[in-house]
Amino acid sequence: MDRFAIIPDDHGEDIRKLVRERDGSDDETPSKKRPRASTTALLQPLSNHEAEILEPPPPENDLSMYDQERLKKGLQYVTSAAKKNITPRTEAFLALHKEALKVALTGQAPSEASRSVVQALDQVYMSAAFYLKPRSADEQAHLAKYIKLRRLEMLGNYGDYLGQELQEIRLRLKTTAHGSDDPALRKAHLQLKSPKTWVNIADELAGEDLHDLRKDVYVACGTLGIDAEHILWVIREFAERNRMFHCSIRQYIENCHWHELARQLCIDLKEVLAIAGDQETADNYEKVLTFIRDEYFEFTNPDDAQHWLPSEKAREFTKDKAEKVRSKEAPSEHEGV
Repeated sequence: MDRFAIIPDDHGEDIRKLVRERDGSDDETPSKKRPRASTTALLQPLSNHEAEILEPPPPENDLSMYDQERLKKGLQYVTSAAKKNITPRTEAFLALHKEALKVALTGQAPSEASRSVVQALDQVYMSAAFYLKPRSADEQAHLAKYIKLRRLEMLGNYGDYLGQELQEIRLRLKTTAHGSDDPALRKAHLQLKSPKTWVNIADELAGEDLHDLRKDVYVACGTLGIDAEHILWVIREFAERNRMFHCSIRQYIENCHWHELARQLCIDLKEVLAIAGDQETADNYEKVLTFIRDEYFEFTNPDDAQHWLPSEKAREFTKDKAEKVRSKEAPSEHEGV
C-alpha cells in the first residue's frame, strides 16, 4: 500500500520527496540522507498537556492554528493511540498521520504544505465514515441498529452451516460412543444427542450449574479431536440464530412469557411503519400485531407495555400449562410397587 496515497495532490510531491530524501530513498539525491526525527525529542518539552491524550484533537478550521503546540498535541495522541488494540486499517492510517506530523514539526516541508496535510488527515480521522465512530446519541442508535441488522444477516447466511457442523458432531459422537467402554464418553453422547435441542443445550451451558455439561462437551471434543472452545461458540451462535428465526412470539405464548410478549408487541407496534417501509405493508402488519395484542392482553394504555395485563384467555392458558407440568411431576400410582 502506498503510504503517501492520502496526501493531497497540491502538496503531495513536496512531502513525498522530502520524506524520501530524509529516509535515503530518493534516487536523485542518494547522499542527502537526514536522520529520522525522534518522536520523544519532538514531544519535549510539551507544556499544558497530560501524559496521555485520550481523545483526538479536533481538526482546526484555520491552518494558522496548527502551531508547534497543536502539532505536538496531535503527535502525542497518535503515538498513544497506535499502541492500543486497533484495526490494521487504523494502524496504517495512524502511521501516515504520525509521519505527516513529524514532517510538519521538523520543518522538512513548506509550512503551509505540511500543515495542510495534517489538517486533511485530521479531517479524515474524525469523520464517522472512517471507522463508524458515532458522534451523537442518534448516530449511536443508528449504528446499533445497523450492527444488529448485520448480525441477523450473518446468522441468516451462516446459521445453516453452523447447524450442519453440530449435526456432523452428533453423528460422529454416536458412532464413536457405540460399543465404547468409556463411561464418560457414553454420558457425553447421552447429554448431547437429540431430541435435546441446541437451544436447550446452550441454555444449560449458560446456567449456573454448567460444570457437568461443559465437561461432557470437552470429553466429546477430546475424543473426536476437535476444538472444544470453538464448538461451545458454535452452540451459542446456532442457538442464538434459532431464537431469532424460529418464531420467538409463538415461544413467548407457549411458555406464558406475557411480560416479554407485551414488551415486544408494544415496540413493534410503535416502529411498524419505519420497519415496513410503506403504508400498505405497515397497515397489514399492524392488523396482525393488534390481533395478537387484543387476544392475550387487556390494557389501559396501548403505548406502555407496563399497563398491559394478561387477558382471561392468557390466564386460562397459564393455568392449564401449570396443571400439565404438575401432572408430569406427580408420581405414578404404581411407582414404588
